[in-house]
Amino acid sequence: MNHNDIQINSKRRVIQLSATFFMCLLAFASCKKEESSIGDTLHGEGLNVIKQDTFSILTYSEEIDSMESDETSVNLLGQYNDPTFGNVDCGFATQIRLSSANPSFAANTADVIVDSVVLGLSFATINYYGTPTDPVTFEVYELTEDLVREDQDYYTFQTPNAGATNLVLSGSETQTPDFVGQQVVGDDTLNAHLRIHLDPATIGQNLVDINGNGDMATDEQFVNAFKGLYVKVNGSGLSGNQGAVWYFSLENSLSKVTIFFHEVSDPTTKEYAFSINSSAARYNVMNTDRTGTRVEAVLNDPSLGQEEFYTQGSAIWTIIEFPHILELNYNADGQEDRKIINRAQLILPVQDYTPDYFDPSPSLFLAKVIDERTSDFTLDYSFSSTLAGNTVKYDQDAKEYRFEMTKELQAILDGSRENTGYRIYSPAFYSSTVERVIFNGPESPLKNKARLEITFTDY
Repeated sequence: MNHNDIQINSKRRVIQLSATFFMCLLAFASCKKEESSIGDTLHGEGLNVIKQDTFSILTYSEEIDSMESDETSVNLLGQYNDPTFGNVDCGFATQIRLSSANPSFAANTADVIVDSVVLGLSFATINYYGTPTDPVTFEVYELTEDLVREDQDYYTFQTPNAGATNLVLSGSETQTPDFVGQQVVGDDTLNAHLRIHLDPATIGQNLVDINGNGDMATDEQFVNAFKGLYVKVNGSGLSGNQGAVWYFSLENSLSKVTIFFHEVSDPTTKEYAFSINSSAARYNVMNTDRTGTRVEAVLNDPSLGQEEFYTQGSAIWTIIEFPHILELNYNADGQEDRKIINRAQLILPVQDYTPDYFDPSPSLFLAKVIDERTSDFTLDYSFSSTLAGNTVKYDQDAKEYRFEMTKELQAILDGSRENTGYRIYSPAFYSSTVERVIFNGPESPLKNKARLEITFTDY
């Protein structure tokens, strides 16, 4: 029988496949309302409904060991202890810059008395991740190495070179950040921000001496004389489910170092602010200790990701693979039997209990693997020019994420797209977030499992 002898059926029939690792496909006779015409250009005559039981998905996690973190829109500061992910410790290194060129604190710098020095940090739109009611012990150190804004990459695993003296004023190291209440500074009422008091006898006097030496004549001279600050926390002794990482916007005008001083002959308080502006080089620093955790076990043995797998901003991404997807192009006898995919969704249920100290990411991004470091948009989302437009929101009621993969999988079946696997990670402020997700794997003992649902037409 040739193509001219085959009649095309007048009605289409579709089947929906729910795929889990080494689990059989579930067949449905009903049609889905939300179907696309993807694949309609494929030819084939005669309609049949087939069932296939060799489809599978692989799920595991990989640690990101070289995440660039310089000049991100959000900077991280804090520490939390997650029983599943382990201890997460975040800080940042940053330059401070002159707010005005060639300032003069006094005609004779020997007459300057420093009253106080305050490091202000403006909260980002997202204020924190973890438990905001736990007190935080802050540490600040002077950098001993130059930071470079242009043509230089910095990574989360790079610990800055800094002096050994903690510049935080003794007795004021520990506080609970207030991200709601306004701050009254002198006659000004300012938006909520963190204020860390530094030791006027150390950093204050150092800044006065730099001014007296003429090293504030230009911005470049100043950053050579004062290389910047390494800001971190001391979270030793945190128990499980304790702590928080706070999110700050350093280019906000409230983020700055302000020195308050007066002259011996004049008690009037004066002030000068050093900015953290768009010229200031900076980067996030992140350390983790996953010893003895479930995450460590999965990172060491990817096969365990079939039961449970993870993603964590700035540190871990999820890997999803469909090793047998091309078998959809063949029938049970191994003969070519092309399909038209009407809809494909990757459904990833998560473990999100009440109460939960660490909420799942509000959105996630699905990307196609290009190589060890590079990812690309999938065909289903690449119509958007922004990363935010390519994200999937977390369904709080269903406790799951659903990723459309219709165009992507059809292209793989057509041979126009390689089956290289996919990565899932947090898209918002990447290198500037520590939100994490615990996914149920395709072999999870829990009711809801990771799966790929495909509705397709067989001609």
